[in-house]
Amino acid sequence: MITTTQFLGELLGSFTLIAMGCGVSMNHTLNKSYGLGNTATLSGPLGWGFSVAMAIIVASPFNSGAHFNPAVSIGFAAAGLFPWASVLPYMVAQALGSFLGAIAAWFMYKKQFDATENEPSKLLGVFATNAAVRNPVHNFANEAFATFFLVFISLMMLPPKLVINGSDVPIGLGANGVLINGFLIFSIGMAFGGVTGWSLNPTRDLLPRLAHQLLPIKGKGNSDWGYGISIASLGPIVGCLIAAVMFLLVKPYFF
Repeated sequence: MITTTQFLGELLGSFTLIAMGCGVSMNHTLNKSYGLGNTATLSGPLGWGFSVAMAIIVASPFNSGAHFNPAVSIGFAAAGLFPWASVLPYMVAQALGSFLGAIAAWFMYKKQFDATENEPSKLLGVFATNAAVRNPVHNFANEAFATFFLVFISLMMLPPKLVINGSDVPIGLGANGVLINGFLIFSIGMAFGGVTGWSLNPTRDLLPRLAHQLLPIKGKGNSDWGYGISIASLGPIVGCLIAAVMFLLVKPYFF
């Protein structure tokens, strides 16, 4: 079972990720924001990638492994590298952190939300993901495929080892791991973000979507739960399980 320290690490890291990541989206999208119009393909993935890096820094002293994502926790458990009993507590921490992070970002941009009332696509898009072109098959496949890369590459980044006096000694990625993970999110966003906005993470999508549902935002429209559950959440779960199977197939060759 997880410790209170690990729970706090996942909560605070998820809070940081969503507060900063949704803040990036709000900065680029909402009216009367200095970032409005800065919608270059590079800026969104880069902003979210560095949000992940900052979240890892926040969580690192808590020794939680910095999952921030049920797809990562489930994928690592399916690969035999994380206890199944810890998956649900991690998901609870990730959900709480993501929800609170979305509310914090909304509060910071409250006046910009007021200036963007009655533009429902913008007002939902700064919280949750959506497809550029709605097609259930292609949208689901994109989320599964993108999450496959997230989890498979994360699994392949297991700490390298040296053999000293006949014993395996982990080297670890050290501070480099922060940047590597940030650029992993950036790379996936640049590659596949144009299709669905790359959720990759059920709590990253569903809990900010819940915040959108509950917060007093004028003219916000509906929260599109059908898409959030069927595509942005189930797609990543399928992708992480495929990644775990692939890792188990190649593991004997490398680990």
